[in-house]
Amino acid sequence: MSFIFGEFECKADAKGRFLMPAALLRQLPEDHRQSFVMNRGLDKCLVLYTQQVWQEELTKIYGKNQFVAENRAFARMFQSGATPLELDASNRLLVPKKLAEHAGIDKDLVLIGSGNKIEVWSKEAFEVQLAQDLPQLAEISERVMADKDNA
Repeated sequence: MSFIFGEFECKADAKGRFLMPAALLRQLPEDHRQSFVMNRGLDKCLVLYTQQVWQEELTKIYGKNQFVAENRAFARMFQSGATPLELDASNRLLVPKKLAEHAGIDKDLVLIGSGNKIEVWSKEAFEVQLAQDLPQLAEISERVMADKDNA
């Protein structure tokens, strides 16, 4: 599996469409570059999945016991708001209005490659999040990346 990475600033037009950066599209397998699913993220952002990755995530979620209330609740929350999207002939995607409102996206947005998905942030919200995270980067990286065997 290859990972999606990079930070890309974009502008949405009056209809809420933005141009997918060519450098970002090139990171996706050729047969994964047309169909996407956009949904709310766990932070104040949206998440863009290729259709194939979205199906893999749903397979994991529905592989959990659906007789457990917490599993059902997570599946419901994860899927609510999910919207299938297709690139148009100009390589633009439309941010659905309800999702744009959730993430505070108006005109300026930032796309962040994040493993097997793309985070979609309003530029302002991303700058706020970055300002909160950067001062703690050393501490967070030590906790997250610590080798328990060699600590």
